[in-house]
Order: sequence, then C-alpha cells, then structure tokens
Amino acid sequence: MTFTKTITAAVAALTLSAGAALAWDDAYKGDATHNPNSNVLMHSYPTAANYCPAGLQPVTMGGVICCGEPNAGPYVNRAGGHKRVHKAKRHVYHAPRAYAPAGEKGVVYR
Repeated sequence: MTFTKTITAAVAALTLSAGAALAWDDAYKGDATHNPNSNVLMHSYPTAANYCPAGLQPVTMGGVICCGEPNAGPYVNRAGGHKRVHKAKRHVYHAPRAYAPAGEKGVVYR
C-alpha cells in the first residue's frame, strides 16, 4: 500500500508542477525601453469622401486607415529615392541557350 501511495503522490506532484509551468508568463513583451503611452504618429490620409464621424477625419496609424485626429502631416515614402535609368548597351553577347530537339536524345547549344 505504501508503494501505491508513493507512486500516486509522485504522479500528483508531477501533474501539479507541469500545470504551474504552463501558467508562467514568459512571453516576449517587446523592448523594456518602449513607453506604451507614447504618442503614436497619426498621419492625415487624403481622400475625396469622408465617412468618419463629425470632428474626425481619415488618418493612417501603423499602415491602417482609420478615423481620428492627425498629429502629423501626410505620410511620404522616402525610402525609394530616385529611379536610376540605365542606358542600353550596344554590343551585348548572350551565352548560348540549351535546346532539346523533339524525338532526339541530348541537348544542343545554339
């Protein structure tokens, strides 16, 4: 009987300890220096129709269009820079291409 009680107690302790391990809050919550109460930039979103309630206008916040009061100007994507124009080269020599004729064995380079 004591052996059965010992096994039962060990199984119960293991079960309870595993349940407590799942309850730990070890999820990543971001950088500790980030202030969640900081002011988020809400850029004005230019649109022809305003379907927002009175006093609000369309804004983008984190890439999502919603209604609110803008605290920044319109969003401008400056990452692209200017587009480079490449001049066409006059003499371009291409490598031969592989061609497999139908019904024949092997590959021919032309």
